[in-house]
Amino acid sequence: MGFDRDADQDGRWIDAGRFDDFSPGQMRTLDIGRIKILIANVEGEPLAVADTCTHEDASLATGSLKGDKVKCPLHGSRFCLRTGRPLDDPAEIDLECFPARLKDQRVQVFVPNKNP
Repeated sequence: MGFDRDADQDGRWIDAGRFDDFSPGQMRTLDIGRIKILIANVEGEPLAVADTCTHEDASLATGSLKGDKVKCPLHGSRFCLRTGRPLDDPAEIDLECFPARLKDQRVQVFVPNKNP
């Protein structure tokens, strides 16, 4: 994991690895210290959201992925990876979404600066 020089005051692009290492339908977690980000390869497109379910503290990366929906392994709430919105109870709060891109065949996620 490294930092891209293509950054500004509002955040930075973080390298998450080679896109070839992400099989379609595969998920992985990027731990940047203050937050864990779930990155998924959805039909050749990298999508990134906060990894922790908004209902309970469960890692969504240990759940199941179907299309652009991830299902929480704890209580079964599904979330849309494009919008972060919960689609099923008991979750009611959206996941934080992060812009993701491919650059030189590497996955990068934009992480905004947060005030402490």
